[in-house]
Amino acid sequence: MIQRLSGAAVLVLTAVLSSCSTDKKADAAQPPKAKEGSVAPRATVVSVPSGSYRATNVTGGVRLTGTVDFDGPLPSDTVIELPPDVPGCGPRITDHRVERTGTRIGGAVVWITDIRSGKPLPIGRRFELANEDCMLTPQVQAVVSPATLNVVSADVALHRDRIINVGTGELKAIAPFNDNGEVVPFDSLLLGTEQLEVTCDLHPWAKAHILVFDHPYFATSEKTGTFAIDDIPPGTYHIKAWHPLLGVAEQSITIAAGRPAVVALRLGSAPVPVDSAGVGSR
Repeated sequence: MIQRLSGAAVLVLTAVLSSCSTDKKADAAQPPKAKEGSVAPRATVVSVPSGSYRATNVTGGVRLTGTVDFDGPLPSDTVIELPPDVPGCGPRITDHRVERTGTRIGGAVVWITDIRSGKPLPIGRRFELANEDCMLTPQVQAVVSPATLNVVSADVALHRDRIINVGTGELKAIAPFNDNGEVVPFDSLLLGTEQLEVTCDLHPWAKAHILVFDHPYFATSEKTGTFAIDDIPPGTYHIKAWHPLLGVAEQSITIAAGRPAVVALRLGSAPVPVDSAGVGSR
């Protein structure tokens, strides 16, 4: 059964992990103020919007459906052979780097980049990132802010998950784990529009990517490459798709009231270099 960590979640270079307790809940973790541990800023696929998102009553809202494809050779699964001194992970790990069905790509985030008004934000805004089999899952997800992120562990292993703001390079938080069933909640981490990258310090092949939006008009493609975004107000918009290994796809689309909207997106216009982090990967 998942438990919350006892005491406040550890922040950068300041707190110490408390033992897990069934009768005492952890205080909600807050992002650290310290800048130590930050890295060089990098280009992001999301941009801070020009104005605040405004919730309105949508009249004639349309459902956009579509597919995400990729032209070119796809990255192969990576097998990571582990030395015996890495406990809790087993002798090897298979990293399924791209979910796919033929050329159709799963795990790609699709969003409208320039929408500033529309349907209300969802009431429930709690998202989860899990350490499972010494990998981070989901490897790609999109969330709406403000929201809570629960980082959890299902492994009988040590983990130390480092959360970085890609655009600023700032180390925003660290989530440490001693055992399975632990939860580190972050109530003040997902607050704006940004791109986050998560890496386990102890298992550097374990990475996850989180795109944070201030509006609800986004989706993540299924393994079949399909996606849907509901209740879009009529208008002309810019739509974008992104996968961390396969690049981006962008195009303009016009939404007309009462007419179905369908789009086919093809990744690869901006390939992303891949870091080959891992122990004995092949």
